[in-house]
Amino acid sequence: MELKMHIQNVKSIKDLTFSFPLEKGLYAITGENASGKSTLVACASSVFFNMPMIEYFGRPSGEASITFEMGAATRKWEYKGGKWEQTTSEKRMSLGGFYEGSIIFGNRFKDTNFNALRILDNITSEEVVTADDFVQTNLGIILHNDSTYYKNLFSIKESVKRKYKLNGHSYFYPVDGNRFISQARMSTGENLLITILHSLNLRRYSRLKFDDGRPFIVFLDEIELALHASSLRRLVEFLKKISEDFNAVIFFSTHSLELIRDIKAQNIFYLDRQLDGSIMVTNPCYPAYATRNLYSDDGYGHDAVIFVEDDLAKCIVDRVLIEKDLLNNIRVKVLPTGGWTNTLIMAHDVIASKLLLKGTRVIVVLDRDIKSQVPDFMKNHKECKHLEPDFLPVSSLEKYLKQKLVDHVDATLYKKLDNYIFQGKPLTSLLSKYKTEVDFSTDSDGKKLYGILISELRSIRKDREDLVELIVKHLIENDRSVVDSLAEYLTEKLSDC
Repeated sequence: MELKMHIQNVKSIKDLTFSFPLEKGLYAITGENASGKSTLVACASSVFFNMPMIEYFGRPSGEASITFEMGAATRKWEYKGGKWEQTTSEKRMSLGGFYEGSIIFGNRFKDTNFNALRILDNITSEEVVTADDFVQTNLGIILHNDSTYYKNLFSIKESVKRKYKLNGHSYFYPVDGNRFISQARMSTGENLLITILHSLNLRRYSRLKFDDGRPFIVFLDEIELALHASSLRRLVEFLKKISEDFNAVIFFSTHSLELIRDIKAQNIFYLDRQLDGSIMVTNPCYPAYATRNLYSDDGYGHDAVIFVEDDLAKCIVDRVLIEKDLLNNIRVKVLPTGGWTNTLIMAHDVIASKLLLKGTRVIVVLDRDIKSQVPDFMKNHKECKHLEPDFLPVSSLEKYLKQKLVDHVDATLYKKLDNYIFQGKPLTSLLSKYKTEVDFSTDSDGKKLYGILISELRSIRKDREDLVELIVKHLIENDRSVVDSLAEYLTEKLSDC
């Protein structure tokens, strides 16, 4: 089941269709500033929240509408003739839920007029009762990781609410004697969370009495603006549990990686405003991909980091990722580290020191020629035993060139290098120089041959990347079975992100 919404000419959204899943769980709506996140969530909340539409959405230029469909039931808000009007189908759209915004809109602002604030500032101990344990305990855990922190939290009596004709349900904590600080005077984070917890507590009581099976939707707009990162992490864990226990569908708009790092990719919706003003919705979307423009390109804000030995390895892996279309809505960083033992140790150190964001997948790809040496290394370095490296279809760049140009000449590769790379001195003369000046028995790793080739490249103003690119192209065209094996490995590893 899903709730389908179509927005036309509301604030910055000219035309957008969005489908909300109604299976219980935690869902994120993310995107850069001005991508339409807050407008989308506010529009969605109008499906059950009887908000003053003029205050929320203003007076659009021309006609505007917000249309909902759920099965055979429909509901529509339409602006025409200078006012907003609602129409509904004969079949009832049975939904429950609430909406809370971080800055301006939400239930906690129902009593923010001067008269209501004056009343709340003068509330006495006879007019309050001890707050429900659900609100007390969870407020303390989320904000301070201490379940007893708000043990002296109070809430207004229902009879007092009616007496003063208050719309909201305010909470208080004592400061001295008979004086209380009202919820409206508390910190933004306290004020926000108390209202969310109060609304969830109402849902808890209603489920204890009866459960009619209606979807219960919670919309939260950019709540990270009011909360510290540590509180956000605890809030996400709390909301996950609530979605399960209360059979709730919880959507929050955010651009915080702290909030979405533990959300499943299929539950993340990324809004991307195009040059023509239209909005593209990407789903599923991986956490680091969704926040890629908010963090520096340092390798630590990615869904997966692949550790390799050198630039050749990086180029091969990059080509496989692109050719097999493995970067679809996922953020991957390939890091060359230099030497296979260094690659394994660095991968371990990065994991152990928690440099990577939680949930980031670590993948290790080594050169094939050292495959037989890895088991012994793992035995002697037990800290690396959790790593499961795969191997490239080639040895190091230096060894590969020696194998293909000296040990067992690959005529196809030889011609490509001679025609497209070494356009100064012929490759034949460079190899003759190598045979004359170098004792082959002392160049098992091919570094001396490589030095001669690189020196020639510099003299003709080419660089290593030109050489690497041609070799990778040759490899992919002529050794498909091994390349496909690497692609299968990367596909498997990335599917677990």
